[in-house]
Amino acid sequence: DDVHVNLATLATTLARHRSKPRVYIGCMKSGPVLSQKGVKYHEPESWKFGEEGNKYFRHATGQLYAISKDLATYISINQPILHKYANEDVSLGSWFIGLDVEHIDDRSMCCGTPPDCEWKAQAGNACVASFDWPCSGICKSVERMKDVHQRCGEGDDAVWSAII
Repeated sequence: DDVHVNLATLATTLARHRSKPRVYIGCMKSGPVLSQKGVKYHEPESWKFGEEGNKYFRHATGQLYAISKDLATYISINQPILHKYANEDVSLGSWFIGLDVEHIDDRSMCCGTPPDCEWKAQAGNACVASFDWPCSGICKSVERMKDVHQRCGEGDDAVWSAII
């Protein structure tokens, strides 16, 4: 897709939470509910979120998130009765409201592209995922992905030496 992912860093992050039965990991946000027709991320059911100008409940941004096996099973079993909003990340977050779920806000899953992710990588803190917020991915990803990887990647051998 159009998000740069460091696979070893992702695997290590997931391994830290492997023993947790109901975990929802991602870059948690709570943005405005967009009720205006024709705008990107318009929510046709905005009235369900209260008065105009209200925000969504906290949920992981859609570029990258992870859920435990128990939560994936819950979704699979209940899929026919789970309500789907206009945006999949909002839908997923809504399905966990009222459940005993641990929400983990991991900011390494939503780094900006260079120089943000590059500085973090140089400091030894490789990002799980990098993208440009205005584009909800890497802007002009076909042209830029290789450069982002060279500047923000975790190294050629990282996947093979990851402790999982």
